Amino acid sequence: MTKRKLKPKVRKILLLAVLATGIILLLFIAKSLRPKGKTEAQVSVPVLTKDESRALRRYNNTYHLDLAQEKGLEKPLVSKAEYKENPDDFGDRYDLEKISDNEFYEIPHLTNSLPYLQEPAVEFLDLLGERFCDYLEELGMRKYRFSVTSILRTLADQKSLRRSNVNATPNKSSHYYGRTFDISQTRFFEKGNSKPVYSYRLRNVLLRVLIKMQDEGKCYVLLEGQTKCIHVTVR
Repeated sequence: MTKRKLKPKVRKILLLAVLATGIILLLFIAKSLRPKGKTEAQVSVPVLTKDESRALRRYNNTYHLDLAQEKGLEKPLVSKAEYKENPDDFGDRYDLEKISDNEFYEIPHLTNSLPYLQEPAVEFLDLLGERFCDYLEELGMRKYRFSVTSILRTLADQKSLRRSNVNATPNKSSHYYGRTFDISQTRFFEKGNSKPVYSYRLRNVLLRVLIKMQDEGKCYVLLEGQTKCIHVTVR
């Protein structure tokens, strides 16, 4: 049997149909990749009330330290040498979990701490990220990640930090015990964008989530002024 050739007019119609389908598909993909919601600059977020501000200073460093000592590591690590001698075994040796960048938060280059926490603190961080994103969605905003800036410190880390940070206690820190971490107050990242966004609107959204979690008995929160960080210890 001989194959029948398509008439030029039919071929043209088929070609146009294929092109139209391709264009529609590309538009659909572009739309699906476009961030949903408004940017942080397009949404009005109320400033903190007096009660909210008081809640963020209700539990001072003494509360954080007592809690961390009660539930965290038995004693502080002396220096990062304890990590460097066998990095692959470090988490198992001290019953700690390593944390890294994910959909909820980013870990910048850490100079005075190690990216390790006890399991309850890791679970808390993930829950915080989920609730933060849910709250942003309720406000009609795009998803943003927060920045975790200080985590598990050694005695040597704390001594080094003391030279540049007046809020770093000279002898004792809740950061020694794997239950405490700091979050930048204003540094955030829009999903799919590596350039940071500095925003007090997003800070207030995140703080309101933390206040609720503190009220639920999940953590202590301390808003530090001079270091511009949010100090959190998991209960």
